[in-house]
Amino acid sequence: MKTILVVCGSGIATSTAAVMELQSQLEDRGVEAEIIQCDVFTVEGNLKGVDLIASTCALTGSYPVPVVSVVPLLTGIGEDEVIDKIVEILE
Repeated sequence: MKTILVVCGSGIATSTAAVMELQSQLEDRGVEAEIIQCDVFTVEGNLKGVDLIASTCALTGSYPVPVVSVVPLLTGIGEDEVIDKIVEILE
């Protein structure tokens, strides 16, 4: 099973909305993934075992896994393209 780290500024608000939409979309596509939430300040400490970072905010720095902006999951604009990209990375 793959692991996705969902990141937002506080680790509560927009990441929760993104997690809910991401779970629904991945389930619809038959993709199983563990989803973890955190804030921008604790990304480094939450990377163990993570296959992808899905972020609702800008992240600076370099990470050992792909980073995908999931703002479209909040706006509904470009949502399918983001889910396609995430599924492709996880496969």
